[in-house]
Order: sequence, then C-alpha cells, then structure tokens
Amino acid sequence: MQTYNILFVGLGKMGFHMAGYLSKNKNFKLFVFNRTKSVEHKWKKKFIAESYNFQNDIKFDFIISCLKDDNAVNTFFNKFVKTSNFHINSIIIDHSTISLRQIDLLSKTFKQRKIKFLDAPITGGEEGAKKGSLSVMVGGTELNFNKSKRIISSYSKSITHMGKLGSGQLTKFTNQILICGILYSMSEAYLFSKKNNLDQKKIFNAIKNGAANSWQFTNRYPTLTKNKFNFGFSTELMTKDLKYVLQQAEKSNLNLNLTKSVFKKYKSLQNTIYKKYDTSSLVKSFNDL
Repeated sequence: MQTYNILFVGLGKMGFHMAGYLSKNKNFKLFVFNRTKSVEHKWKKKFIAESYNFQNDIKFDFIISCLKDDNAVNTFFNKFVKTSNFHINSIIIDHSTISLRQIDLLSKTFKQRKIKFLDAPITGGEEGAKKGSLSVMVGGTELNFNKSKRIISSYSKSITHMGKLGSGQLTKFTNQILICGILYSMSEAYLFSKKNNLDQKKIFNAIKNGAANSWQFTNRYPTLTKNKFNFGFSTELMTKDLKYVLQQAEKSNLNLNLTKSVFKKYKSLQNTIYKKYDTSSLVKSFNDL
C-alpha cells in the first residue's frame, strides 16, 4: 500500500484530534506544525509525528490545514509556498472556514506554483473531531477530491463533494446560518419558559423527541440551563464565520435579517468572558436575562 507524506497545520480544538487520527495510520508519514509550540509539544506527548519548521527536506503529498481565519491561513501559506516542500501532485486540503476572497487569493497563489487545492471546511464540533465523525464539505475538482477522500476519511464520517472551488465554504456558510438561527430560537425559548416558571428538565424531556428537536437542542439546551458554556466551538469563531457569511450575502444582494441580528449579538459578547465560550452562550446577549 502506498505511503504518503502528510503535513498537518493547526493543532487547535479540532485539528488536535484530527491530526491524532492521521498519526495512527502506518501508511502516513506525518509532520505537524502549530504556531504556539507549547500546544505542539502537548500534542506530541500523546501522538507520534515529526515537527515541521519550513526547513525540512521533504516533499509532501498532502498539506492539511485547520486554522482560525483568513489571516492565519494567509500567513502560513505565503511562507510555505516559498519552500521546496511540495511537488507537482501535491494537494492542499484546507479545513478552515475562510472568506471567498481568501479562497480566490489562495487559488491564484497555488496555481502559480502548480499546487492543487481543495477548500474543505468541517462541521461537527470538538466532539466530532474527538470521535473522528466530522462532516466535510469539499470544493475543488472531482479528481483532486477522489485522490484526497481516503485521507479525509481518517477523521470524518461524512464527506461530500459540493462542486467547484469555493463551494465548500458556501456550504459551510449555509450550515452556520442554520446553526445561528437554531441557537437564537433556543435562547428565546429558554427565556420564555424561564419567565413562565416552567421546569427546564421537563421542558427538555417534553421537546427532545418531537419536531423541534435538533443536535443543538439535545446537546446544548441542558448545559445552557445549567449556565455551563465550555463545550467547544467559541462565540469568537462564530462571529468570524458570520462576518464572512454576511460579506458574501451582500455580494449576492441578499438581506439576511436573522443572521445579521445574531451576528450583532455574538459581536456584543466579544468584549466579555463569553468570547472563548461555546456558541450557546448567545443567550447571555439577551438583555432580559
């Protein structure tokens, strides 16, 4: 069976576990890179891989990134493309959620260096990353998608080829619109039921098997009612994602009123302790609480 040289970039809450799954495959020679070296050292205490430092004498078959935003992606790849660590068949798989503008910039940069590129944002949260059950939405050529599918399946349960480059991000934007709407209504439902003195455990049990149920309700309503918000994907990242969504909506001449409202509420949390807390802490932006 063919052995692949793989570089994984970004050992955050999601990437930490994704890279862990790759490290367990004997057919993958894995290298890792993280800007904060203490996190990289922590990862290497649990898993086996070599560190990457831009001077390594190796050509990677796959370069996989899972980074915070446009700036982080741009910073790494502007430096990486100046190395000799890729070849004519190398494929970059970017799992970050970034803007369509950044996709265009990366596409032009990689095309000049003859590097293949897939935009492949993920959903499923930290829990999905831990379980290796992420959902991946991929934009790029079908040929590059088929070559990469086996690698991506190491940490994913669902992989969908959405179409041309950029369609992965557009699908992730759609996902975030749906999630923010659910979290907004869940916050209002909590506010309404609390004001009317309903038992929250009974509310949960009455609703969880009905038409109003969702992953967010099942997993976050019970923690929300306990005032606990330390469960993965942060309001900071959601604020960033919704900013990209609204930028694209404006280009598409769409007025997404609900998304705008939720974005403003998340933005109001960015100077509070809830910046690093999970997205269900949206409820803290409601003045009625």
